[in-house]
Amino acid sequence: MLTAAAFVPGAPLVVPALAGPGATDVADLRTAVLEVTRRLSDTAHRWVAIGVGDPGTADLTRGTFAGFGVDETVSLRPGGGDEPASAVMATPMLVAGWLRGQIAPSVSVCPSLVDASTSPRDCARIGTELGARIADTDEAVGLLVVADGSFGLSPTAPGGEIVGAGAVQDRLDAAVAAGDLDAIEAFGVTEAAEAGIVGRAAWQVAVAVWRAAAPGDFSTESPYCAAPFGVGYQVAWWGRRA
Repeated sequence: MLTAAAFVPGAPLVVPALAGPGATDVADLRTAVLEVTRRLSDTAHRWVAIGVGDPGTADLTRGTFAGFGVDETVSLRPGGGDEPASAVMATPMLVAGWLRGQIAPSVSVCPSLVDASTSPRDCARIGTELGARIADTDEAVGLLVVADGSFGLSPTAPGGEIVGAGAVQDRLDAAVAAGDLDAIEAFGVTEAAEAGIVGRAAWQVAVAVWRAAAPGDFSTESPYCAAPFGVGYQVAWWGRRA
């Protein structure tokens, strides 16, 4: 049974050791991310984490942020401390593992990675199959969606300022905040790519999971939505109504 979905950015800067003590710009973001993750842990003891990355690395359960300059290790499941930490674990799963360790060390996280170029139709297929498996279990399962928006929302953004990206990001933010499944599904591969939106496929897989495993009315919240470094970061919550 799917209980809820927490949407967080795949931003390594939420990890204090990577952001540094002076990174006050991410304090509110980190607070919101930790809060929705804490809420997810209150509803489910197993999480399915969805992110954009190489599906061939989805079997990795322990990784390190060494590629970002700090050798902080994380795990997607309890125990496993003797396993080697992979330097090629996808960033969304590194963030998911860090959140698990901070909030719910007893939780197991099942990774689901989708390639950034996956078509909306294939995202729907992948998500529907995953959602059906979740719906078939009596176990309480939470969905952790780890994905970023556009990387081109300001002149100082990693991709520079991309003309028109702000308007596309605004539409995406509104759709996620409102739980507008149709609007999220409507984003095309080209439109998202041209706007520098990295997480499009992850959000579309999550929508299909939600349709398959959590039909009916649900509540939504968006405690954080901003672009402090020219990258679209949103924290959101979808919860099933009793």
